[in-house]
Amino acid sequence: MPQLSADSASHHRPETNERFVAFAFAAADLVAEVEPGGTITCAAGAFRTRLGAAPEAFVGRPLRDIIDPADRATLDAALLLLAERGRLLPLMIRLADPGRTRLALAGLRFAVTDRPVRLYLTLAVPPTPIAAQTAASPHAFARATEARLRAGTAGDIGLLEVSAGGAGPPADDAVGSALRRVAPDVLAGEMAPGRFGLLDAGGGAGLLAIATSLEAELRAQGVEVAVASRTLPMAAGGLTAMQAARALRQALAAFARDGAAGLDAAGFAGGLAGYLSKAAGHVDALSRAIRGRCFDLLFQPIVALAGRRLHHYEALLRPRPVTGCSFATPQDFVLLVEALGLAGDLDLAVAGLVGDAAAAAPVPVAFNLSAQSLQSAAFRDRLLGLLAASPAGRAGRLIVEMTETAEVEDIAAAARTAEALRAIGVPFCLDDFGAGAADMRLLRALPADMVKLDGSYVSGVARDGRDRGFIVGMIDIARAVNAAVVAEQIETEAEAATLLEMGVTYGQGWLFGRPAPLAGGGVPNARRRGRARETWE
Repeated sequence: MPQLSADSASHHRPETNERFVAFAFAAADLVAEVEPGGTITCAAGAFRTRLGAAPEAFVGRPLRDIIDPADRATLDAALLLLAERGRLLPLMIRLADPGRTRLALAGLRFAVTDRPVRLYLTLAVPPTPIAAQTAASPHAFARATEARLRAGTAGDIGLLEVSAGGAGPPADDAVGSALRRVAPDVLAGEMAPGRFGLLDAGGGAGLLAIATSLEAELRAQGVEVAVASRTLPMAAGGLTAMQAARALRQALAAFARDGAAGLDAAGFAGGLAGYLSKAAGHVDALSRAIRGRCFDLLFQPIVALAGRRLHHYEALLRPRPVTGCSFATPQDFVLLVEALGLAGDLDLAVAGLVGDAAAAAPVPVAFNLSAQSLQSAAFRDRLLGLLAASPAGRAGRLIVEMTETAEVEDIAAAARTAEALRAIGVPFCLDDFGAGAADMRLLRALPADMVKLDGSYVSGVARDGRDRGFIVGMIDIARAVNAAVVAEQIETEAEAATLLEMGVTYGQGWLFGRPAPLAGGGVPNARRRGRARETWE
């Protein structure tokens, strides 16, 4: 595990906990705690990428040192305003780097009785224009939509399919540019080539107007296309927030795979509520399948990037067909199980199978447990009893990964489970780190031995400064709590080398091996083209 530096270890003292509360809200490249006089007292983020040195090198230095000389007067005025008003809304400022990078500076004053006043500052890349947003991953668009769904502010989702007479969809950048012009106030995301999701489209009539305008705009550029529109009703009826979120993910995945026809085939003609109402009729069949362990496990290697030594495996769920139930992928299966309230039963069944497999494996085995399960005291008791009876559990050959961190509402309950697991020798890992705003809050509260970087950041790490900067920031924060970092979905040697240089400890992906049954103490090494999520969820 990475060792704590003197400064990074200081967050364990009660008087410095507040800084991590503030950092939890910092969706930024650089974050800094600053004295009212302007001296940096704590730093995290992409300092190495942006400014050529680790964050700790800037502690004790004036914040002005990292700002372009031409903008230091603006910084001074901003700090005075922040100290007076308690909050600084974003303003543009340039770094003292070779490219004079323009970032949005924002801040919050934090004062506690008998503690020094501190200013918490973020420096972030400005919001991305719609043309770039349309290239966002389906995962990113789903996260944004779920956040609105949970807040009760989500209108119906608009869906567009852009096709070009037998020649496939036009280039994504052409569609993105045209979409930005015809719908500048719409939040959009690319779900698949030629398939886009839209928020704030103004209902069915507004969506139709956008589709018509987009088609006209592209044709004016000499691109012959047809644009079809479809509205996905978001009304949740009597669904819980979790059920609605699971149904939403399945709907977006179905649309990404097969378009509007895929939505209907998956049962979403009646929207989210209609889908789950129909799915509820399959609870008994799914329960029987889970009790009968009607699924298989594959195991993917996770290696130490330095030296490529096998460190552990991750168990990946592969469900078998269930009579009367429709699911196209393992992810669809798990989302359906969770939406119907069967997550705990599935998690315990998986834990049992993994315990059996790990007893014969040459290295430990990690398996996923949902955040929903880990917050349950009843589930905790059943899990600990199961692991206590497992030879692999008693031998410390299991690792638990908590998925869906955004679902954690009772942090204290999740922390009790994590602590109980670690007490019996089972390390605890936060999965998909960086995928949601809750991650920093959880990392501060939970005793994590590892964090696994969300794979969506890895694909561009060898070439994209933005992703590199973001990953460096996450690595620095993980080090501050002495958590090792795992990167998933590594496809190339260039990605592996870059991640190792940045401080990532472990790697997972098709570069190192494909998921396969355990046999002969290992798995075959194989490579493929393309990229896919390798989690079992």
